Amino acid sequence: MNSLKESDFLKGIPGNTARLVTLKNPNGLVAQFTNYGARWVNMWVPDQHGEFDDILLGFDTLTGYMNAGEQYHGAIVGRVCGRINQARFSLCGKEYKLDSNDVYGDPVKNHLHGGIKAFHKQLWDISNENENTVTFSLFSPDGDESYPGNLTVHVTYKLTPENSLRMECTATTDQPSPVNLTNHAFFNLQKNKQHKSVLSHFLKLRSTSIVACDKELIPTGTLKDISNTFLNFTSPKTIAASISAGDDMVKKDKGFSVAFVLSDKDTDLDWAATLEDTESGRSVEIYTNQPSLQVYTGYFMDGSDIGRENAKYFAGAGIALEPQGYPDAPNQPQSLSIIIDKNNPYRHITEYRFN
Repeated sequence: MNSLKESDFLKGIPGNTARLVTLKNPNGLVAQFTNYGARWVNMWVPDQHGEFDDILLGFDTLTGYMNAGEQYHGAIVGRVCGRINQARFSLCGKEYKLDSNDVYGDPVKNHLHGGIKAFHKQLWDISNENENTVTFSLFSPDGDESYPGNLTVHVTYKLTPENSLRMECTATTDQPSPVNLTNHAFFNLQKNKQHKSVLSHFLKLRSTSIVACDKELIPTGTLKDISNTFLNFTSPKTIAASISAGDDMVKKDKGFSVAFVLSDKDTDLDWAATLEDTESGRSVEIYTNQPSLQVYTGYFMDGSDIGRENAKYFAGAGIALEPQGYPDAPNQPQSLSIIIDKNNPYRHITEYRFN
């Protein structure tokens, strides 16, 4: 197991505010994180023969993350993950105009993942650090990336003896603000990822409907039943089987970015998804209290990012499984609200259970 050393990871970074944190459990699992974006850097788990490999896409150095074309590897994304239509929303009678930083949008580009210098590019504070737990904290002032309210965010990662990584995100504010956080890790459960994609992985989801979106991935205002479509993963099937046909939500033979509906109400922690690689025997089960799961197969990756093991990350190199609230919720009156206030804090729990 070649887990990262902090001195090597931070090579070339001036000052001493950046960190690499290592968590371990009694069974030999290792998870590493950096406070740059509160990122999940790697996750070492065994295969069916007991051999350990890192199952996340990523880089050997912090500069690799800072310079990557795909900015969000393993990061906590916020204040609002996903897209906000036309980079604007109204709240309490006031319109808020955000950075239009997405590739999609006409005539105004949409707002993506919290903005240009959002949570994924911030150095978070570290506390509660021990062998199996770490907490990252961030203060986002009123007007940060044009969002309202002074917001305090805490993200705690805990690696349990049961081979689970538990992530708990909380946030409080002094005035109403939209908050929708997620972790943007890309999984690939195989060994030697240089030339292997996740399209051969089997995926199973607790979902029979999706948030219908247009070609810019903006919700149309309806939920679409997928029971009789190629996006039905209620029984396990390979990701490749779902992308042989293309439409507004599927890039033919490359992949998709789709919000699968898990619930139409706030829920307790419940199973959402299972990703499995039959070659290695590895699988990860995702349990969450969030109402949707964004599944993105990395189709924007073009090989320009070179990660660990000198792997060139092309489309399908990894898959992001992102529990979260509904997309573009501030502009979608039929969606579950993501607005929090001083009497209504934010709480997101997701567990990644490794087998």
